[in-house]
Amino acid sequence: MKRTTLASLIGAAAIVVAVPFAAQAERGHGWHDGSRGEHMKAVDTNGDGDITREEVDAFRTTMFNAADTNKDGSLSLAEMTAHHEAQQAQRKAERQARHFAKLDTDGDGQITAAEFASRPMRGMERMDADGDGVVTEEERAAAKAAMKERHGKWGKRGQNRDVAPDAPDAE
Repeated sequence: MKRTTLASLIGAAAIVVAVPFAAQAERGHGWHDGSRGEHMKAVDTNGDGDITREEVDAFRTTMFNAADTNKDGSLSLAEMTAHHEAQQAQRKAERQARHFAKLDTDGDGQITAAEFASRPMRGMERMDADGDGVVTEEERAAAKAAMKERHGKWGKRGQNRDVAPDAPDAE
């Protein structure tokens, strides 16, 4: 019984760790910052552009071993949580570094007020329908309505988009 439970736990943990990477491989395209492509490069160990079952299995093993900090051959919830939090922190730091580099146009390691002010104001440009440099209440309302139309009433994730998240019938 213990072996079955342990095998089930290991199998479930491997799936939890590996499914996002397998899904990325199936989609074949990256996030806007290119990080998904970097993950696929890590899986494609021989660099031929194709990802084999063996490469996925090896990557799963590597990911599992990285998360299994006490090296007991199984993952606890605490180990998985710590591993995911460390990955999120790393991705956040990389995103911040890329964003900083874009703003630091002269590459001196400092962002001046002029560099900061020169960044595009895409939201303003999108909402200013008549291009007069002023976003009116009507333009903001129209932009909000357009966003709701694109993403659903309560965002693009989850179900029951027409029900407020704190409503009693929301799941």
